[in-house]
Parts: sequence; structure tokens; C-alpha cells
Amino acid sequence: METTPDNTRWTPEKATAFLKALARTGKVAPAARSVGMSRQAAYRLRARAPKFAEFWEIAMRDAAGAKAERRRRGKALHPLLAKRVTPSPRAGHTPAQGGSQFARVQSRSGRAG
Repeated sequence: METTPDNTRWTPEKATAFLKALARTGKVAPAARSVGMSRQAAYRLRARAPKFAEFWEIAMRDAAGAKAERRRRGKALHPLLAKRVTPSPRAGHTPAQGGSQFARVQSRSGRAG
């Protein structure tokens, strides 16, 4: 008879995989879900297992260090978080002087704008 895995208990393999995912992401909920456990179950294990709590802190430091390194290298963590560089205005040009680029193009082409 084939037995089904017990997804309600932490195993050493699950704890190791969780800590690796936590070190990669720095986020508890996705790391817990990746091993079939809940965020709450991870926090309960951390509260009752001092060695696991110690490794948790190491994983969080690793994740923070990796995040800082990515920022130092200028790589965005997510496209929506990327810093956009706005072009500086041309010398002598202010919005009051010329309006929008679209309006200037229309006025040169003889269209009403």
C-alpha cells in the first residue's frame, strides 16, 4: 500500500528547502508555500526550535545581503521598481515657452492643436 506524504508536519528536508527559499527571497509566505506549509506553521516552528530560528536569521541576512548587492549593481528587483531616468530639459526650454512636444509638432505641420 502506497502512503501519501504528510503535509502537516515539518521534516528536515522541508525545513532545509524552506530556509533555502527564505535565503533566496527573504519572504516567509512564499518560502513556506514552496514546501507545502503555511506562513503560520513556519513561525510556530521558529518559536519552538531555537536552531531553526538561528538558521532563519542567517537566511534573512543572506536575503538582505543579496538584495543590497542587486541594488548596488543597478539591477532592478522588479520592472515596476526600476528607477526611471527622466530626461533633463533642453537648454532654454521650459514648458511655458513651448508647450508639449506633441503641440510643437502639430503647429509645425499646420494642424490645429
